[in-house]
Amino acid sequence: QSWDALICTSSAVRENVEKILQAQTDYLRERLGASEVVTPQLPIIPLGIHTDDFIFSSSERQDARAKIGATDDVLIILYAGRLSFHAKAHPLAMYQALESAAGVTGKQIMLVECGWHANEYIEDSFTQAATLACPSVRVVTLDGREAENRAVAWACADIFCSLSDNIQETFGIVPIEAM
Repeated sequence: QSWDALICTSSAVRENVEKILQAQTDYLRERLGASEVVTPQLPIIPLGIHTDDFIFSSSERQDARAKIGATDDVLIILYAGRLSFHAKAHPLAMYQALESAAGVTGKQIMLVECGWHANEYIEDSFTQAATLACPSVRVVTLDGREAENRAVAWACADIFCSLSDNIQETFGIVPIEAM
């Protein structure tokens, strides 16, 4: 109905939703001869976070790095989010980029994947892909469903990386947390 609403987190999201709704409207008009199609309101309500949750002292950073077995000289890259090659982001490009960075810089690089796999098959696929595509990079996976693991991941990281490659992903909350 005209009072229904679909909340959009940015103008880019709203523009995309408008395109999808317009395509459906065009289809209904063409296929069924619909003369009036009611679409929902599309208010923009940006994502927000509590920034204080992402401020870590140097001792918290040291403790977090110790928990994952990283010394100060290790460059830690963080990927946070669902670990799903078919519904979120395929990790191959990230793995290849990190392997290349390790070769070019000569630095020890560790990838912290903080998230969760939907099942054992996907988890095994990630492990095999990392072994093949970035053998010089140590990969640590933390269960991102646990608050303590998320805090460790954010506290220890030097760089955040998110190479989302699917249509359902928008800007999202994780890049805001990373900033």
